[in-house]
Amino acid sequence: MLRAMLVMRRHLTCLAVGLAFAAFATAAAARDYVVVASTSSAIARGQGFEAGARVALAPGDTLTLMHASGDLVRFKGAPGGVVLPRRAASQGEADRLAILKVIVAPAAKATVGGMRVARTRSGVCPDPGVIRTLDAIVQAHQGGCRNQAAQALDAWIEARSPAEGM
Repeated sequence: MLRAMLVMRRHLTCLAVGLAFAAFATAAAARDYVVVASTSSAIARGQGFEAGARVALAPGDTLTLMHASGDLVRFKGAPGGVVLPRRAASQGEADRLAILKVIVAPAAKATVGGMRVARTRSGVCPDPGVIRTLDAIVQAHQGGCRNQAAQALDAWIEARSPAEGM
């Protein structure tokens, strides 16, 4: 009986430690904002930022960010930089933002033997004009229609005017 309790305690301890590491790793990997446009050469499109982070944005520069919720925010540079607002995002929004970050970031072309490799849905991709929601953009990207998803995301961003940040 005592031996069984010790074994159970060891298993529960391992489980608790594993869950703690998983939670920490998820929190460390999460980003709340992704850069969709920047006039600063030091800030690349597709770069991620945590909520509450101070961004070195010089006066005269602008930065447009997308939050995990899909909201766009534009910041104007200031002498001390800008501080990003704190906002909560659900895990689903954070997962979607991670995929949108891949779409927004400059693409590295995959090649095998000098040929460009692309995976598509049996060669059939929707027209970017019919992909109108962030979820549809993510689905198109996951289905292998990367170019169409990127074009649809750019159109989606252009159709919305970002809120002015602090």
